[in-house]
Amino acid sequence: METENNTAQKKRRPNLLDICFAAVVLIAAFLVLRQSGGTGGIVTPDPLQKVVYTVEIEEMRGDSAHMIKPGDILLDRIERRHMGTVIDVDVQPTRKLENDLVTGGRVVSVVPGRYNAVITVEAEAIITDRQITVEGGFVVRAGLWITVNGPLYGGTGFITDIVRSDAA
Repeated sequence: METENNTAQKKRRPNLLDICFAAVVLIAAFLVLRQSGGTGGIVTPDPLQKVVYTVEIEEMRGDSAHMIKPGDILLDRIERRHMGTVIDVDVQPTRKLENDLVTGGRVVSVVPGRYNAVITVEAEAIITDRQITVEGGFVVRAGLWITVNGPLYGGTGFITDIVRSDAA
């Protein structure tokens, strides 16, 4: 009976694996606190500010580019996030560089039946030191490749320009 009591009261001592695991957890916690600025991860929401940015949708087929109108609400096609409201649109024929077989140089030519739409979008966004986030969660960055859905059209392109309200 005495041996049964000794094994039941045996205490577990930490081994090398337990110490390594605890060290990794402490280091990870330290890095998370350091990245969040030492506030413990509590972020106060900034007031929404107006941001205006330009999107260029490339190679739209047929008359779809001419269907874009001011007042249209744009959505990100993949994640269905709100991107903002169209305030202006400029439709231009798609131009590409092609090889000139006669001279061997490069020439700019118009692609028939394809149009590029340069869309100016306005949105309410939270602006921080690191990023601009539209109210629906869409992050606005110059040069970002995007997919867009409008009421009767869609396409792909990129963000070419951003103007914040405090800079205007």
